[in-house]
Amino acid sequence: MSRLDEFVAGLGRSGLVPREDLRQRLARFDPDPEHDAPVRLARELVASGLLTSYQASKVLGGATNGFFLGDYTILSKIGSGGMGKVYLARRGADGRKVALKVLPPAKQRESKNALERFQREMDLSRLVRHKYLARTLDVGVDKGVHFMVMEYVPGASLLDLVKDPGRGPLRVPDAARLFIKVCEGIAAAHDVGLVHRDIKPANIMVTPEGDARVLDLGLARTLEEEGALTRPNTIIGTLDYASPEQLSDAAKADARSDLYSIGCTLYFALAGRPPFEGGDVVNKIYKHRMEAAEPLERVAPGVPPAFAAIVRKLMAKAPEDRYETARDLANDLARWTDPATLAQLEAQGQRARAFKPPPPRLEEEDLRLLDDHAGSSLDIALRDLGDAEAAPAPTIRPIKPAKQAVVVHAIGPAEQTGHRPVEGAWITYFLIAVVILGAVVLALIAFFA
Repeated sequence: MSRLDEFVAGLGRSGLVPREDLRQRLARFDPDPEHDAPVRLARELVASGLLTSYQASKVLGGATNGFFLGDYTILSKIGSGGMGKVYLARRGADGRKVALKVLPPAKQRESKNALERFQREMDLSRLVRHKYLARTLDVGVDKGVHFMVMEYVPGASLLDLVKDPGRGPLRVPDAARLFIKVCEGIAAAHDVGLVHRDIKPANIMVTPEGDARVLDLGLARTLEEEGALTRPNTIIGTLDYASPEQLSDAAKADARSDLYSIGCTLYFALAGRPPFEGGDVVNKIYKHRMEAAEPLERVAPGVPPAFAAIVRKLMAKAPEDRYETARDLANDLARWTDPATLAQLEAQGQRARAFKPPPPRLEEEDLRLLDDHAGSSLDIALRDLGDAEAAPAPTIRPIKPAKQAVVVHAIGPAEQTGHRPVEGAWITYFLIAVVILGAVVLALIAFFA
């Protein structure tokens, strides 16, 4: 059996392409040269919308199942997290694109409480509905595989936006507008007793319109829970953005812990890096609990000290020293969207970095498969859906002034009046005196000679 025949047989078993459509394509397809025929056919099927590049890659690699869950057809992989993998899918009933969060059977077998956590996330995500929280539409199980159907949010994560060299860290007004929406969504969760516990740049999606969606309630807990699934002294969350009390005992984290995480995320959005960069796990935990972050106004040029003070308050070590609620924070951020404030910031140079929302996601006809350079194997690399991974943004640090020589001298009248002479000026005066004295000596010698 030729490689093309193997690919066609795999397509037939997968059920992805209707048999009549595949037959018509094959009738017009030229199988020569044979070595890249499967890739050329796959490219045509992707261009015609009969396959996605993800599906074509899987079938070319030998996969023939795993493309359907209930009424949903999996189109591409979006990402993965601690509780499962997330796929872009299409609902058969109406063709709507959704995000499927799937608990892999292997994960369920490895962890005794994985299914319990996954089902709990499904229950919690349906407790609250808000326009700035990603919605859970449905839940299901197919052949023992549990999955959640969530709202598909086009755009890019805050993490990818800030790391994108073409965009970089946000301006203060843009960050204020975006995080007001984040605060509104988190406030809605807090209103029903939910604590997110994993707010971070990767869990904040920014739509092409510039709106925010907070994702992933996988680590959330209700304030009434006694930590049945969270053992005492367990670390939950992402180290770069977790609060000191969460790193001490995740079961005790309350709504103010989310505000600390918002502060760290806001710091990242403006500085291009988390507040405590580098170091191992122990080092990060120590810094979150014991050290103050480098002042934001020093790390991110253009951030006014008054705005940096908001971030500093959010990141206070003691929960009682932070904002009391997310709405209190939103009220303070709103002042930085006022037209008068914006005009003042633009006069100070904030206009230099304009916010660019992410472009809409590419449609299937815009995607192209890569050529089969190997020529002898079906296991080839194909471009997946979505934008390429952005290169890390350079860390923004203030420019340190060059060190000058320090001259120790007695305090004179100038210092006492508050006017210090320029350090090193006495050397100039000394040289001038030497030149004048030399000129006088030479004149006297000439006169007496």
